[in-house]
Amino acid sequence: MGIMLVLLIGGCSNSTQTSSVTENTLDGAKFTFFDVGQGDSTLIQADDGTTILIDTGRHDDNRILTYLEKANIKKIDLLLLTHPHSDHIGNADKVIQKYKPKEIWMDGLVFNSSIYERVIDAALASDAKYKEPRRGEKATFGPFGIQVLSPDKLSDNANNDSIAIRLTYKDIAAIFTGDAEKSREREMVDSGLDLNAQILDLGHHGSSTSNQPYFLDAVKPEVAVYSAEKGNSYGHPHREVVQWLKDRDITTYGTDVEGTVTIETDGKQIHVATEKSGTPEPGSNTGKQTTEEPGAAVPMPDTININKATAEELQYLPSIGPVLADKIIAERPYKSIDELKKINGIGDGIVRQIKEQGKATVK
Repeated sequence: MGIMLVLLIGGCSNSTQTSSVTENTLDGAKFTFFDVGQGDSTLIQADDGTTILIDTGRHDDNRILTYLEKANIKKIDLLLLTHPHSDHIGNADKVIQKYKPKEIWMDGLVFNSSIYERVIDAALASDAKYKEPRRGEKATFGPFGIQVLSPDKLSDNANNDSIAIRLTYKDIAAIFTGDAEKSREREMVDSGLDLNAQILDLGHHGSSTSNQPYFLDAVKPEVAVYSAEKGNSYGHPHREVVQWLKDRDITTYGTDVEGTVTIETDGKQIHVATEKSGTPEPGSNTGKQTTEEPGAAVPMPDTININKATAEELQYLPSIGPVLADKIIAERPYKSIDELKKINGIGDGIVRQIKEQGKATVK
């Protein structure tokens, strides 16, 4: 996998030791935060064969399928889909069909998109136990304990209805919150549930809509990881979050600059390894990587007129890949952004993301 940078952290210590390794150094459990671009997917494994997959990356990027094959995954005990946005459930139908998870967790929010419908169809066609967990519920998968932190009830906001969990392995804990935003973080803090964890999967790709100082202070993580695409149009990770993490001496890793991030633990200490060397920096919100010129950043327009933009320009919009871009062009003209919902594959959630980005226009 190239350069492997390692950080050794004691369960209750802030001391660090760095070295280079080429193979696994611990028996126990492993958390693999895959580099899936502007999406999210984390594989959690124990040495007894227990396997948990949280989210499956973007609908227009199937790297997760290659990663799982290279990891020699044969079965999945729990497939946890935090919320139905396409950058989190994009490959879930294929994962369900190939790996036949024993249990599938979703938040229960009905979502208007063809991707969501494919995932639901695949789940219903499988033999998996289907569950919509709520705050306070607990479950055990092999040596892993899980407590659900959120939601308590649905709010009809896909990000805020994300399933958030605290997962434990012996003395080590990790928290995953999907794209849950600050109002949900406040609810989690106020719930009285144990939020302390050595590992934090930063919410919403390192956005300042999440990862609030009061939440970081409740979790007190030693290590934080965010998943984002280099040069993404959202500016992830946001400058405020990077600063909040620095202020608290929380060691931070990002898939945008360090590739896949792996954390191994024996239940007392953790080792962090990165695919390549890099230093997480605030996003610039100036552009994203292109497939035509790898490594070159192309400036993003201040506005994107969906009635005139090229297919390449349309792909700066949230969750819009080459296929949807071509469909948008074929259905022109549009009188409003909401009319994008007439495109098969674009629902309320994607339109909401496009509006929140604030770049799209019809004039």
